[in-house]
Amino acid sequence: MVRFDPFKELEELQERLARALGVQGQGPRTYAPPVDIVEDGEGLHLLVYLPGVDPEKVEVVAEEGVLSVKAERPFEKREDATYHRLEGPYGTFARGFNVPTTFDLSKVQARFRHGVLHLLIPRAEATRPKRIQVQVE
Repeated sequence: MVRFDPFKELEELQERLARALGVQGQGPRTYAPPVDIVEDGEGLHLLVYLPGVDPEKVEVVAEEGVLSVKAERPFEKREDATYHRLEGPYGTFARGFNVPTTFDLSKVQARFRHGVLHLLIPRAEATRPKRIQVQVE
């Protein structure tokens, strides 16, 4: 059983139309990787799914309220092989996130494990709850 993906169908139709009209592609494709975003008392946790990506090819940049993730998984074609189907995403992965000022982008922590990039953006000190001592007179 094959699962129907309307977006893939549209993409393939665009490619066929571009080939029929003699239009060259815009270069390598850029994919937006799937992401889980969870907020807790510690901060904002982002899990960016990058299966098959070499951790050395992952770039994380935080500036001006935006956290950007970029990675690459190049396709290495072998001349001695016949490819029957390639469904894995190859090319450049890129995703950007606007981060509220309640989180401190200068203290982002990043680690890569089993094809998942784990990012922690801690809460800004000014937004953390502070316990106030009550004075008794």
